[in-house]
Amino acid sequence: MAEPATRKTSKERVRRHRRKAQAEGSKRVEVTVPAEDAELIREVARTLRNGGRSAETLRGRIAAAVVPSQARTGKELVAFLRSSPLGCFELDIERDRSPGREIDLE
Repeated sequence: MAEPATRKTSKERVRRHRRKAQAEGSKRVEVTVPAEDAELIREVARTLRNGGRSAETLRGRIAAAVVPSQARTGKELVAFLRSSPLGCFELDIERDRSPGREIDLE
């Protein structure tokens, strides 16, 4: 059974739009969120899609909120600790170099 011409045309139009968006580096995603957050998520997506300084700022804030960065070097760890609430205190942290204690495993 043949599809009505308008349905076929609509499907082709959607297919073309999705191919073009993909070629431009966009990716279609579907998420389920609480109803009260739906408009917020649409605004976030619109801002990111439009690009520019607002998108970069928003991207950075979202990444910082949901993806905690992990320290990869000692310098990053020190920077993290200094930015913590204890950062204003002068801490002298030294590793215990003692060989430990003997224990009997039998």
